[in-house]
Amino acid sequence: MLRLTKIILLSAVLTFLVSCTHDHDHETEEGHGHGAISVTQYTDSTEIFMEYQPLLVNQEAEFLIHLTDLKNFKAVTEGVLTAEFVNENGNKITVTEYEPARAGIYIPSVIFDNAGNYKMTITLKGGQVSDVIIVEDVKVYANSSELPHIHEEESSDIPFLKEQQWKIEFANEPVQKRKLQKSVLATGEIKPKPENYAKVVSPVRGTILAKHNSKINSIGDYVKTGEVLLIISPSADASINVQRIKSEYLLAETEYQRVNKLYDRKAVSQKRLDEARSDFEAKRSSYNSLTDQIKITDNGYAILSPINGYIEKLNFSLGENLESGEELFTIVNPNRLILQANIPSSRSEDVINSNDASFRVEGLNREYSIKELNGGKISVAAGLNQTNRTIPVYYEFNNPQNKIKIGMFAEVFVKIGEGEELLAIPESAIINEDGLHTAYVQLEGEAFEKRILKTGIIDQGYVQVLEGLKEGERVVTKGAYQVRLAALSPESAIGHGHVH
Repeated sequence: MLRLTKIILLSAVLTFLVSCTHDHDHETEEGHGHGAISVTQYTDSTEIFMEYQPLLVNQEAEFLIHLTDLKNFKAVTEGVLTAEFVNENGNKITVTEYEPARAGIYIPSVIFDNAGNYKMTITLKGGQVSDVIIVEDVKVYANSSELPHIHEEESSDIPFLKEQQWKIEFANEPVQKRKLQKSVLATGEIKPKPENYAKVVSPVRGTILAKHNSKINSIGDYVKTGEVLLIISPSADASINVQRIKSEYLLAETEYQRVNKLYDRKAVSQKRLDEARSDFEAKRSSYNSLTDQIKITDNGYAILSPINGYIEKLNFSLGENLESGEELFTIVNPNRLILQANIPSSRSEDVINSNDASFRVEGLNREYSIKELNGGKISVAAGLNQTNRTIPVYYEFNNPQNKIKIGMFAEVFVKIGEGEELLAIPESAIINEDGLHTAYVQLEGEAFEKRILKTGIIDQGYVQVLEGLKEGERVVTKGAYQVRLAALSPESAIGHGHVH
């Protein structure tokens, strides 16, 4: 896109004035001169910012071409650049630069034999970036009398040079419409799924002998269901108790089978059969509960992991004597978690039909969507929390790379209504200045402008723009604070210019 500034004549070229150490010469005549021309364009992979003086036939011209790799907004540091100029009569000039003059900058020189409008095709081939950039309407004048005169007005643009942009975390993106959805703000907390959280207790009295526990898992280790966690050497009464539970289960099973046969022969009543079945099921439950937790080995009772997960706590020491029911391990499987959102009671009607939400947690600089995490709403509490007047709403979701931790507090956005296509920019583009929302627009390669915004809906890291920006303008999304500092101290930007 060719941006024309400070234009008096309709045919005047775009002017870009940065009073830094860009050594552009300007002819002056009664306050008028022939200003430099600048071009800023974007492809999918490259930004080009190009400057050159008005072009005359048979005079050597230098094109100062700044190339930025849009993957990271850093300087293009290698690659062969070919610039081809073709005018309306088919006259062609080609020049090749095999490497940049310095990081990010190519300076091809060209002498034009014919006046006219040229199409400039820039072909870059390299390991970092390969691209083709077309610049229309590169005008070459037959003589100096044809050059347009440009009145140089004082500019309010903020200069921030490419060399400065390349040194910092910098990025921009176009203002565009995005689907945004209104939401109700709530507090929240991350909780485990009940079936993915287990406290392992000792089912018997006994001692943890070092000689039988040389390879105890550590906190953070992953264990599988049924894996041996610990071996307890049981006390004498513990062994007797385990045998008693087993014997009672086997006797109850035998008795139930006997009564069932008698019932088939109508020798006992339905009541007697029910009593035998109930006793058997109770004894079986006790026995299964015990055998699910322990496996009898030659060295004692091996304590087994009830779930797949990570060991979060160890509550014992080698040589310790244990009582039955004493807590040994806490095991957590964080692959699937619960978000408890505490909805203000005044907004309960707004969210009752909502099935989606997004949230942010402390320490992680992004917003997560419940739907994108393969989750959804699972329940709404029947009662009101009388302390804070909120209604708990529960969502279940996948935990991406186990980054989200149980116990984290969350800022929750419960989605309501239907999404709309609205003009929006990333939250990172907005700077709060004296209570005002502001953003910095990149007018061209090294010129910026501050805008005061009126904002609306916030959704998934994007903010609706009601006033202050137009669709297609490029707003600074990283490095806006440094641009602001350049606006406050323009002399600091001037002191870091290019030397041609």
